Amino acid sequence: MMAVFKLLWSRRSFRFMALGAAMNAFAGYSVANWVASFMIRSYNIPTGELGTWLAMIIGVGGAIGVFGAGVVADKLGRVDQRWYVWTPALAAFIAVPLHVGVFTSTNAYWAFGLMIVPAVLANAYVGITVATVHGLVGLKMRALASALLFLILNIVGLGAGPSAVGFLSDYLAASHGVESLRYALGVLVPLAMLLSGVCYVAAGRSLRADMAVAPN
Repeated sequence: MMAVFKLLWSRRSFRFMALGAAMNAFAGYSVANWVASFMIRSYNIPTGELGTWLAMIIGVGGAIGVFGAGVVADKLGRVDQRWYVWTPALAAFIAVPLHVGVFTSTNAYWAFGLMIVPAVLANAYVGITVATVHGLVGLKMRALASALLFLILNIVGLGAGPSAVGFLSDYLAASHGVESLRYALGVLVPLAMLLSGVCYVAAGRSLRADMAVAPN
């Protein structure tokens, strides 16, 4: 395990990809855990209607995003390998203003509409990042490389994301009341996506060189 870890950590592109994926997961897990509570608290949406909207937007949209982003990255990656990190970077940057719109909208259905594109783009990084990390290591290292990537991704994303939103919402409750969750999500989610995009762009600066020296 340490041999694989040392190899990956010596690759600048992996360090930035792992951080970019972690920040994307930070935003994604935060939304997945708190968006239902936000819609209920801020808009009083009935749970049955809310479940239908979220199943269509997050469930169906997310599946489309994973598959579609992989197809796009494969086509563009044949021209320039950096598209394997530029694609999730572009997805993250597009999602930033739309996330701001979701959490600042005063109308529930505008919020649902603005949520569609970020939901499609939310998981665009997953398949691309795993496949690109596989390209940095030898064939026998791929399973462990995936495990290390997801360890980093989940410690930061799943471990810190929902908790950070909850803590910030509690902190803001005294001044913003029931809308504190709106502000917590509206600050942390776009910021995490912006940082994710920046990290993926930084990974592109050394990706081609790192893939060129990958072990067989």
